[in-house]
Amino acid sequence: MSSQEIDTSSPDSVRAKKRCTKKKSTTIIFAERVLADMGRFCMNELYSDVTFLVEDERLPAHCMILAARSEYFRAMLYGFMSESKKREIELVVPLEAFKVILGYFYSGTIRISTLDVDVTLKVLDVANMYGLVEVKSALSDHLQEHMDVSNVCKILDAARLYHLENLTGNCLTFMDNNGAEMIEHESFLTLSKDSLEEVLRRDTFIADELYIFLCILQWSQQNPNSDIKSVVSLVRLPLMSVDQLLHDVRPHGIFGPEKILDAINEGNTIDSANLPYRAVVCPGEDVASFERHQASRSVINDNEISIELRCWYKINIISILGTFDRTLNTLQCAVEVSCDMTKWSRLGTTRFTLSPTWQNINFTTQAVRFIRIVHPESGRKNILKYLHLKAFLDNTENTDNTENTDNTDNTDNTEDTENTENTVP
Repeated sequence: MSSQEIDTSSPDSVRAKKRCTKKKSTTIIFAERVLADMGRFCMNELYSDVTFLVEDERLPAHCMILAARSEYFRAMLYGFMSESKKREIELVVPLEAFKVILGYFYSGTIRISTLDVDVTLKVLDVANMYGLVEVKSALSDHLQEHMDVSNVCKILDAARLYHLENLTGNCLTFMDNNGAEMIEHESFLTLSKDSLEEVLRRDTFIADELYIFLCILQWSQQNPNSDIKSVVSLVRLPLMSVDQLLHDVRPHGIFGPEKILDAINEGNTIDSANLPYRAVVCPGEDVASFERHQASRSVINDNEISIELRCWYKINIISILGTFDRTLNTLQCAVEVSCDMTKWSRLGTTRFTLSPTWQNINFTTQAVRFIRIVHPESGRKNILKYLHLKAFLDNTENTDNTENTDNTDNTDNTEDTENTENTVP
C-alpha cells in the first residue's frame, strides 16, 4: 500500500467520516427571530419605498419584500403594470383585511383566532385576490370551526365564490342537519340565487315543504331583480297536503291550476315510497334510537303503537328482536312504514321466536318517518310492546333488490301452522 492510500475500512477512518458528515449536515435555523425582525418593518416608514392608499389611510411598505412574497405585487411593483412607476398606489380593498394580509407578507403569520367571521370573510376575499392559497386554506378551516345558523349562509356564498369545495360541502351538510332552523332565520333570505337553488335541490335538506315555499316568497321580496321561476321549480308540491296546496299555495298565483291539480293527484295516487321526500342519510346508524336520533314511541290509541323518527330517513333494513313473554313460543307480525301516517306500506310478514339474535327485514331503500308492527290477521297494532326495533341504511352492500331473510314471508296473509295456540291473537 502506498503512503498516499488510506484504508477507508478501518474503524478510525469510519469514525472520522461520521464526524465529518455530522459537521457538514449541522444547520441552525433562526426563522422565528428573522420573522420577528421582518415583522417590525410592516407599515414602518423606515426604508419604505412605496405607500398604499387604502380607505384614505396611507400605509408605508417595501417593494422588495412584497415582490419576494407575492407574485401579484411583483407584477404590480416591478412589472408592466402602470402602478410599477408610482410610489403611491391606491388599492380598493377593506382596510382591516389588507392590514392582516400585509402583516402576513412581512411576518408569515396571521392570528386567525382573533378574527371574527365577518373579518375572516373580508381577509379571505383579499387572499383570493392575491392568490394566497395557503391563507385561503387556513381561513377555510377557521370558518368551518365557527359555523352556526346565523353565519353559514354567507360562509356558503363565499365558499362557492372562491371554489372552496371542502368548505362548501361542510356548509351544505350543516344546513341539511338544521333545515328547519335555517328557513326560519333571517340570514337565509340573504343567500345568493345560485346558493339557494343548490340548497333546495338537495334531497337531504330537511324542512317542511310549505315553509320552504313561503320562505322563497320572502326571499323573492328581498331580491326583486332575481327571476323566481327556477327557484320555485325546486319546491316539491306533492309533499304538501291538499289543504296546503289549495289554501296556502294557490292564492299566490305562482303555480297554475293544472300544476296544483297534478300535485294533488301525484300525492294521493303515488306510493309514498316513490314521492320525492327530503330525507337524512346516516349509513350504519340506528335511526330508531331514542338516545341518538330522538325517535319517540308514540301511543296513538290503546290499539296502536308506532315509532316516530325525528324526521324522514333513508333506510333499507329494519331489525327486530323479540322480548315477549316466555310463555309464548312465537310471535307472528308484519312491519309497516309510512311517511305521513296516512299511507302505510307493508314490508313483510315474519314469525319471531325466542332468540337472542336480531332478525332483519331488507327492502328497497326509501324514505321513512313512521314504523309500526301489526298482526297480519287480527290487525292488532300495539305489538311493539313485545319487541325491540332498529332501523338503518346499509351502504356496504346493494340491498335494494334483496329478498327478506329466511325467517320472513313476504305474503301478507301467511298463516302460522305451528304453535298457533301460542301466538298473540
